[in-house]
Order: sequence, then C-alpha cells, then structure tokens
Amino acid sequence: MTPTGRKFWGEALSVAAIALVPITLAGLAALALGVLWPPNSGSASSSSLTCSVKDTDCGDDEEVFRMSSTTNAHASTLAGSTYGKVVCCGGVTGLGDSCSGTYDTVLTLSAADNAHVASDASYATKACLSVGAGTVDCTYGDTCDAGYACLATISGSTNAHVAVCGIAGYTTKVCCAVTGGGAPVGGVAQLPDASGPSGSNHLALAGLAAALLVALTAGGWYARRRWLA
Repeated sequence: MTPTGRKFWGEALSVAAIALVPITLAGLAALALGVLWPPNSGSASSSSLTCSVKDTDCGDDEEVFRMSSTTNAHASTLAGSTYGKVVCCGGVTGLGDSCSGTYDTVLTLSAADNAHVASDASYATKACLSVGAGTVDCTYGDTCDAGYACLATISGSTNAHVAVCGIAGYTTKVCCAVTGGGAPVGGVAQLPDASGPSGSNHLALAGLAAALLVALTAGGWYARRRWLA
C-alpha cells in the first residue's frame, strides 16, 4: 500500500474510532440495564392454565365439576354424581378443587347433583379451583382476557344451565387464571424472549455490531471527501 493509501485509511479508522466511542458506551449501558433490570417475569404473570371438557375423568388434570352434557346441561360436584362430562384444568402445578386456602369459586350450584348454576353466589354449594401458591381469579363475561382459560359457558347469572366453551356454548364464559402459581407442567422448550435479560443482551450486541458498521462507513466517507476535495 502506498503512503497516501495508508494515510487515507489511517484517517478513516481514526474517525471511525472516535465515532464508535459514545455508541459503544451506550451499548454497554444497554447491556447493563438488560442484566440489572430485566422485565418482571414470574410471580406477577399468569401461568399456563388450560381447561377443557372431557369424558369420564381428567387423567392427570384436575377435575373441577361435572356436567350432564356438553350443551344445555345441569351440573354436579365431583362427588355428587357420575355425569359423563367433566370440566378438567391443567398446565399448572398444585391445582386442586378445594374451597379453602388459596382458591376462587368457579360457580355455585343449587345442589350437589342435577343442579342449576350461578355466577352471583346465589347457591351454597360451590365448585372451586385452588392452587398451592399464588392466586386464583375467576370472572364471567363475553370473552376471556389474556391469561384466562375458559372452563364452561352459562345461560345466565343464576338458575342457569351450563355448556362447553365454543360455538356450542352460551354467550357468558366462565374464565379463570392462576397468577404466581407453580411452574407450567411439562418440559416444553421455549426460545429466548426478546423482553427478557438474555434477549436484551442479544439486542444490545446486535446494536453494537450495527454501530461499528456505521462508524466505519462514516470514517471512510469522511476520509474520502477529505482526500478527494
């Protein structure tokens, strides 16, 4: 390389280095923020509660209450009858049907068997969903919010029939969520989330690489203009 060429590239790299200093400091600050202040992701988030209506029994999932059919049905407690349809929930460790401890009432029933249901606590008999740690929240409405699972649908707020969720069901949905409970059941692998600390680091590193390219380009442009002027 000629002395002129060496001088040209020397100036280009010098300008690039000067431009890269503040950008590098900003990138390192982003890395530190990603490690020290990751977004909240644990006890305040909703666990992966899933619910469905199954035949006869729930297998490894938790039984909540039973239904006489998938549509226009009566309900019963788990011990109240041998109805062929059962509302099952899973996806979270420590689920139970206890109406004590950490729980919420899913529906109240007019009797232990062959019962109408209510969402306004009209009846004394309860069907509950419980968890060993965290909170359980059950609500009723036209839709289930994010993080809430649909257990069933009901024809009204009291003296109501029950049905499955979906097109065969009623308008009002029975929705429950578990927050701060046990970890989701199973071994499903998840890709790193860009909102987590590792994701923040990846984004910061990508930003540093882009900044290096920009700085080198700027240095070359400056040196070229200087030498061609």
